[in-house]
Amino acid sequence: MKKSAFTLIELLVVISIIAILAGIALPVFNKVLERSKATNDASNLRQLGIGMAAFLNDNDDQMFSATGADSGGVATTWPKAIHDKYVSNWKVFRSPFDKITAARPDPKAEPYPVSYGINVNCFGINASKYTSPSQLVMMAPVVAGAGEVVFTETSTSNVSLPMPSGGNRLGTHSGRSQINALFADTHVEGMNYVKFADTTSEDGMKTWYPEGKPSTP
Repeated sequence: MKKSAFTLIELLVVISIIAILAGIALPVFNKVLERSKATNDASNLRQLGIGMAAFLNDNDDQMFSATGADSGGVATTWPKAIHDKYVSNWKVFRSPFDKITAARPDPKAEPYPVSYGINVNCFGINASKYTSPSQLVMMAPVVAGAGEVVFTETSTSNVSLPMPSGGNRLGTHSGRSQINALFADTHVEGMNYVKFADTTSEDGMKTWYPEGKPSTP
């Protein structure tokens, strides 16, 4: 009895079909993976927001100073202060978009990677002065430069979130066009980076300035 076997043409057809299916499935898988990272990133910010709210409650609503000393006069960075008393897991301070590399490993001791920064305009301001807490960005990922998503900050720094400038999209996902942000009322929102980077319109100033507009000397 003659044994049947695949011909070369049949094998090539099967390989082609597998390649096509893989080409269709890979982008879908990448989108699902990115969506999962964005969800975990938002969860981190939410936990940090709860910790920040607890810190403010314990310190008469006084935000950390730009030098890192808390309202009790203890010189420390805000990540250490929040970690020591309110958010005990250092993994919460690291975004899922913050890749493990030789330059930025997953440490077992200090310095721990910190992906998020406090709005530079919020340092030293008493939270009771916030005019629009639901619109004021308190914290967001601090991405270093355009191109690949790169983080550089650690727990030894009083990490600040600079105001956006220039035309670069410095989000964390969706082609750098989206970023998660923690607001002063502790809600977390996924934002289009164009809206996030608006610092000049009336709503944009409420997003970046605690009192709704730049402070005057």
